[in-house]
Amino acid sequence: MKVDKSLSTPLYHQVKDYLQEKIDSGEWESGYRLAAERVLADQFNVSNITIKRAIQELVHEGYLHRQSGKGTFVIKKKEQDISKMVSLHNKHEESATHPHRLLSFKKVGAGSKIAKQLNLKPSDQVYKIIRLKIEDGSPAVIEYSFLPSTPFPGLTVDDIDDNLLYNIFTNKYGLELNKAKIYFSTTLAQEYEEELLNVPKGEQLFVLERYTFSKQNETIEYSKLILKENQAKYFLEVEL
Repeated sequence: MKVDKSLSTPLYHQVKDYLQEKIDSGEWESGYRLAAERVLADQFNVSNITIKRAIQELVHEGYLHRQSGKGTFVIKKKEQDISKMVSLHNKHEESATHPHRLLSFKKVGAGSKIAKQLNLKPSDQVYKIIRLKIEDGSPAVIEYSFLPSTPFPGLTVDDIDDNLLYNIFTNKYGLELNKAKIYFSTTLAQEYEEELLNVPKGEQLFVLERYTFSKQNETIEYSKLILKENQAKYFLEVEL
């Protein structure tokens, strides 16, 4: 274990690259316990602060996990089909639900921004729904959904409690859907995301914006989903 102090690459980054290579190569498998930070500092001949920063970055990126009083362990990022995170339904389980924690449900004026997304007037009423998606018992996605009120009269909290929007659109209101269009971007965690997703402030997060269209090509839903970047290796599978 050596670092080259003559290089312009910061020492902590050299340490990080070495540790990550051990993980990526499979030499350190999921559950592997790293040596104590003071031991690693001696082995690399660097300060404890250098080791701490290298490890902290790998923790933030989802490669390592710290357990108080036990040590630092390798964790394996699970693969996650990103299409399932943004899909309105599971084609193989039409009645399936996914765990959600409802944070807010209200009827509000669309305002200029949401009116533009849904092709409405700013004074038109929309349902504003904020939910926290739970994956494997942990918060994974903050979901902001906006639905025009006209196609969904009488929508209630009970309708959306732990339910997929697809089920509401098709089963309760009998709508035929045409397509969904999704945009990808990133953002940095602010205090709200820090609290809900349990990530450090300033952490990079994925942002997915979904527009759902009816058979008449009317926009019936606009959702903004904020995902933790370090929780999984996201992929899209395309059938050829």
